[in-house]
Amino acid sequence: MFEIPPQLIDQLSRFGQQHVLDHWDHLDESQRHSLVSQLESIDFERIQALFQQYQQQADNVRDLTDLADLADLADLADLGPPNSIRLGQQNQQDESDQQHPPTADQAYAAGERLLRQGRVGVLVVAGGQGSRLGFDHPKGMYPIGPLSNRTLFEFVVDKLGGYERKYQTQIPLFVMTSPTVHDETIAYFKEHRFFDRKDRLQFFCQSTMPAVNDKTGKLLMQSEHELFLSPNGHGGMMEAMQTAGILDSCDQRQVDTLFYGQIDNPLSPTCSPTLLGYHALSNSQVTLQTIAKQSASDKTGNIVELDGRTQIIEYSEIPSKVAEQLDENGQLRLWAANIAVHVFQTSFLKTVMQSSTGLPYHFAHKSVSFMDQQRRVHTPESPNAIKFEQFIFDLLPLAEKTLTVEASREDVFAPVKNAPGAKDGTPQTSRDGICQLHRHWLQSAGCEVADDVLVEIHPDYAVDLPQIMNRDDLPGQITEDTYLQFPPHSPFTPR
Repeated sequence: MFEIPPQLIDQLSRFGQQHVLDHWDHLDESQRHSLVSQLESIDFERIQALFQQYQQQADNVRDLTDLADLADLADLADLGPPNSIRLGQQNQQDESDQQHPPTADQAYAAGERLLRQGRVGVLVVAGGQGSRLGFDHPKGMYPIGPLSNRTLFEFVVDKLGGYERKYQTQIPLFVMTSPTVHDETIAYFKEHRFFDRKDRLQFFCQSTMPAVNDKTGKLLMQSEHELFLSPNGHGGMMEAMQTAGILDSCDQRQVDTLFYGQIDNPLSPTCSPTLLGYHALSNSQVTLQTIAKQSASDKTGNIVELDGRTQIIEYSEIPSKVAEQLDENGQLRLWAANIAVHVFQTSFLKTVMQSSTGLPYHFAHKSVSFMDQQRRVHTPESPNAIKFEQFIFDLLPLAEKTLTVEASREDVFAPVKNAPGAKDGTPQTSRDGICQLHRHWLQSAGCEVADDVLVEIHPDYAVDLPQIMNRDDLPGQITEDTYLQFPPHSPFTPR
């Protein structure tokens, strides 16, 4: 009969977590193995230290439900806009003036060079499920193409394929999953023959952290043999990358520039030559694509500068009187919204991984269902638990040089976050955004398309506006719903 390892019993006793074994006598052999495996993966000393840190913060900020590391925010009145290239600057300057940033055309050309040289990789965060959409599968499998029904995953791999063919290059794709969706994600790609990119596709799984009782710090049980575990946030990417050797893979492929995006945004500017070029020409360690906030009360993270470093601060942490400040032109002073699109120097990520501190944990006060000592399941109506999460934007203050590049909201942002019926971020608003962008491309190239006609462009036909502009077979007019595509191509393979 399987017994509990003595060293684990000692650990549970030392950290006051013996209650996780209350149901041991009711478990079969498989369940006992599973529970012990979960427990042996937990750093109890870290959990205890994090809970003590949460208690200290809670003493000072009793009313907050999401306690960020406020001690590091200093005086919020000192917040300013980040080092940025605004839309109005990108094509209106004297190219001989070295004090001005490069033009959009210069940036595009520089990004093209990076892609042709094979120096770009793509990392996509895809650990979420589509449960809010009524879709009980990895969100990346959600069909979003307005006419094609292509999935969110296909929007990524199709775009990479388009750039690979255009620049005769290869772009490795790194997909970060979570334990909940990992196996099904790989099965999906396997079913589609890995979209003909098995040689440049790598999956890696982020870690989980247990939730603890908000009063006692005790681990919460989901069932008799399961702890309540949840992914450790998108900032857990750093630890997961290190475990999976992602940066070693980049070194082997001579990739020094890593695009980062999230799977739920089909308009994410994945491998945008302009964004990559601004990043390269500025020698930035981290470059952020951003859009302008629509109002001071937008529920988005704010990209700001504080103490000479770029940071992202949640909207709930900035007083309204600060958020509503205007600049000399009557525009919002804190204008830059975070859309979770970044470009990283791999050398910078390597330096952070080698540091001793790593990224801090944040504390989310949440409602978590749990099983008690009498084997009763409780579903609290108010927050009862603390979840521990890391955020990728905590990398920003560690970078000596960052850049923020503004894009039009319609060009880069149509996320799928909310169930049908919500005001925005729904499947329908996302599909509308895809059609609107592709209609704009066609109209810019001289094709007449009515506003009520649905259009979708597969990257086989054109991966971006410049490629559309260079096509010589563009129809002069489109009067009915149209999906522009070519039959599938084999990916380019360098000699």
